[in-house]
Amino acid sequence: MEELFPVIRTVHVLSGSFWIGEVVVINFILIPVLSNFQGDMRKQFLITLFPKIFHLASILSATVVITGVFMVYYMTNGDFNNLLSGRWGLSILVGGSLGIILTAFHFFMENRLAKKIGLGKQGDEEKLGEVHVKLKIVPRMGLIVITCIFLLMINAVRGIF
Repeated sequence: MEELFPVIRTVHVLSGSFWIGEVVVINFILIPVLSNFQGDMRKQFLITLFPKIFHLASILSATVVITGVFMVYYMTNGDFNNLLSGRWGLSILVGGSLGIILTAFHFFMENRLAKKIGLGKQGDEEKLGEVHVKLKIVPRMGLIVITCIFLLMINAVRGIF
């Protein structure tokens, strides 16, 4: 297992970096563009782009969580009590817990939003408006949470707090 650890850590760090990058792109590029569209154009944008973005976020978040759990298990020799004290342990515990919660929330929200996008009839502005409002709020909250996770993980590795 020791020889796999650097590969797993690299996959973990890259997936986490891509995940936060995706959330930044959603918040600062895609949502503002979506706000400029109305009616069928908005629906087409949602139907075409967002299922792919949701799917990518699912893959990235699940990869981060799975590799993270593996790394914690390996680094603590299976003794998770090591997470209950010290800068490293507490940062990993809180950041990892937030990551698991965010990933679970993402899978739950993705399914609900995907259904609303698909079920909305052509010209159904009410459903599109509801999805658009959620797409304004949820990614912003996600960005706050994932930024906290990112800072906690930096703290675990380098000690900034």
